[in-house]
Amino acid sequence: MSIARKPATAPRVDQDLVSRLLRLVNLIAKPFFAEYASRFQLSINDWRVLMTLAQNPELAASDICEQTGMHPMNVSRSVAHLERLRRVKRCADPKDRRRSLLRLTRTGRAVFRSIAPSAQAREEVVRRALSAREAAVLRTLLDRLIARVGAETNDSSQPAARKRVARRLRINLR
Repeated sequence: MSIARKPATAPRVDQDLVSRLLRLVNLIAKPFFAEYASRFQLSINDWRVLMTLAQNPELAASDICEQTGMHPMNVSRSVAHLERLRRVKRCADPKDRRRSLLRLTRTGRAVFRSIAPSAQAREEVVRRALSAREAAVLRTLLDRLIARVGAETNDSSQPAARKRVARRLRINLR
């Protein structure tokens, strides 16, 4: 007679908050995909790069990564795509010729202006769900989370930091 063994379970990581945040981001972005993605040949990452450059007219790709939290490869792909569509152009940084700055072209600004009202309307949907006080508290909490998770993410590239995180989560890295 064999004894049924209980399958080994992975460590439980409570992702309820993260799952809810991701769901909210997806719900906010949903109209973008329905209305603008195919019409303007844009991915959501392309839109994030356009939005960032519309707010900050000259940035390096690394600055976009820092401001958006996007992975450098995703920014690089989006910039290359936007360049092919002639919505973004590279210019040499006058202070450091080794560095490229990115700018929206006239076409890029026109695409941004076409989509921006819908993005602002989505923001209003979120704002209307909260009182002014709740919105201020949420902004503060989001800023705190962004700072903390950003610091941990930057630190996690270090082997010692990865081990600390793994110990906290009780994960074997071998």
